[in-house]
Amino acid sequence: NGINVKLHASQSISEQSISNIEASADYSFNQDFKLHFKYQKLNSLPNLNYNLYQSGYINYNWFNNFKNEKVNQFDFSVQSKWIDISATYKVLNDYLYFDNITNNIAILEVKPMQYYNTINYLAVKASKEIKFWKFALDNTILYQKVDQSNDVVNVPQIVIRNTLYFTDYVFKKAMLIQTGVTFQYFTQYYANDYNPIMGEFYVQNETKIGGFPMMDFFINARVKQTRIFLKAEHFNSAWTGYDFYSAPNYPYRDFIVRFGLVWNFFQ
Repeated sequence: NGINVKLHASQSISEQSISNIEASADYSFNQDFKLHFKYQKLNSLPNLNYNLYQSGYINYNWFNNFKNEKVNQFDFSVQSKWIDISATYKVLNDYLYFDNITNNIAILEVKPMQYYNTINYLAVKASKEIKFWKFALDNTILYQKVDQSNDVVNVPQIVIRNTLYFTDYVFKKAMLIQTGVTFQYFTQYYANDYNPIMGEFYVQNETKIGGFPMMDFFINARVKQTRIFLKAEHFNSAWTGYDFYSAPNYPYRDFIVRFGLVWNFFQ
């Protein structure tokens, strides 16, 4: 009767307690309105880099015995012809992360840490594609909030993505073409910085990134089994200033043009 329920449970048979329980339910009122709910309870081992790391750098050698990370996650989504809305709520316990123990951005000594307090994370996303004639506007907005005693999990509060594009057949319907502009934006936040020695990101609360728009122009075309694409990424960089980063101390890419050809010999 339009209801679909799934249950998955796993438990390790070992001295290490590893378990995962997932329960989900879907309900379809009709083709235009669907509900989805999922719950997950996860007890997982720490990644190897947290427990054991050895290198030629004296301060980058350790052996730890951290507790397992525990996650309780609730997901809920509504799909309709008017709008799609999804929400995620996570409760994190014994969360593992990397931190610069010197508290000095000029002196980098990153160590693994475990957060013994509870972290509550909430994300709500709304999306909708509006079509008119041969034009379409695809919109997505994400809201995030973290409740924690210390700034361990840092995320942008608002993330926005919009794509305006045009689709039509040209050359007597021999070619399908799609062209448009994508706009992306996220609010400023203390993004994790990158440590090249370990190849890991670590928590920092000194430098904020974000608060700048990113705009891409694209053209996609298809002729039988051949696809052609051209994309001008971040073409607005010269207009909106050069203070843009993908991580602190790592600038985001400047204006760049990518193009290519995909030819399928068999269809």
